[in-house]
Amino acid sequence: MTPLSASDILVRPTWARLKHCEIRGQWVLLVPEQVLYPCPTTVEVLERLAEPTRYGAVIDALADEYDAPVDVIEADLSPLVMGLVEQGYVRRVDA
Repeated sequence: MTPLSASDILVRPTWARLKHCEIRGQWVLLVPEQVLYPCPTTVEVLERLAEPTRYGAVIDALADEYDAPVDVIEADLSPLVMGLVEQGYVRRVDA
């Protein structure tokens, strides 16, 4: 699979629903026949990908929000987002 670039447009498929479970007090990702319990970082990313969004914009927004260098955010996010893409929970949108 090709690496992510800042210009890639990513989106969470409509069948992958991110919901906060009041009973468990945590976020869950509901996908067909599965319930996943994403970490807080993954929740941040999945929330931002409800609509098609440029990967670079996600990195920039998180770097700004957490007052962190863009290259540090990108280094942290790249394996996480690539894993989500490989598993199908996030997909690339053809421009």
